[in-house]
Formats: sequence, structure tokens, C-alpha cells
Amino acid sequence: MIYFISIGSNEEPRLWFLKKAIELISEICYIEKISPVYESESWGFASYPFLNICAKVRTDLPPKSLFMFFKRIEALLGRKQTFLLSGFSDRPIDIDIIFWEGGFYEDETITIPHPLAHKRKFVLIPIIEMGEDIIHPTFSKRLSEILQEIDDDSWIIKLMEKIF
Repeated sequence: MIYFISIGSNEEPRLWFLKKAIELISEICYIEKISPVYESESWGFASYPFLNICAKVRTDLPPKSLFMFFKRIEALLGRKQTFLLSGFSDRPIDIDIIFWEGGFYEDETITIPHPLAHKRKFVLIPIIEMGEDIIHPTFSKRLSEILQEIDDDSWIIKLMEKIF
């Protein structure tokens, strides 16, 4: 199965966390593509900027199993589960499933497509930059169309073409 994922970090060493996450993900997923590395303003709360990448991965795992695998990677890399009113906090690593080839998936732990993906430049731009201007299954629009209409005034800068 094909998945599009987003990986971010706003705790130093940010680039190391992204690289380590990709290394661990590659133990169970084939990494087909990785976007350039972007730095972006924290979204939903005021804090240190994030480094973000997106990746297209292939695995036999169903969505819930892949989600649980990502949660184990986050814990291994030091992410603490916080329960703030805003829902957002600093983190060494954040791994989200954004889209998958099955279109829609929802259970008590995960919703695909990611319910905020269409509102976040730091997700849309890297996926488009990989040459994956896919159609968002909820809105039936290309990601580039959604990006034109987005109400996200946060800044985002491409830092590196390749992470490795």
C-alpha cells in the first residue's frame, strides 16, 4: 500500500531527528520519495520553527498498524504525549499519515486523510514538490488547487533539496 506521510521536528537536533525517523521508517517501509527539507513557523502555537519533510512510502501494513509503528518511533526518539488545550506542543519528532491509496480510513485512533492536511502549507508544499499533485479524496481537488485557496499565512522556507 502507498502512503504519504509528514515528518516534523522543532527540538534540536531537528535534522538528526528527521534523518533518524526516515532510517527507522525504512526498516518496515520502502521509501519511494522524500521531499526537500522545509523550515516553517510552528502551526497552532508559538514556538521554535519546525523542520518538515514529506515522504511517499510503500508497505504491506494496514493504516492502524502503520500508525502504531509510527507512535513507537516517536516514543523511541523521545516524544512525550502531552494533553494541552491547544493540542499542539514542542516535539522532537512528529510522524503523521496524510493520505493512503485506500482513500479514507477512520477508527478511534486515526483518520485518513489527515483532518488538517488541507490547512497546512508545510504538508501540501512538500507533497506537491515531490511531483505528487494528487487529488484530495475529501475535496476532490488537486493539492495545488487547495494550496491556492489555503488560509495559512505562516511562513515556510525550503532549506535543502535532499535530506541525505
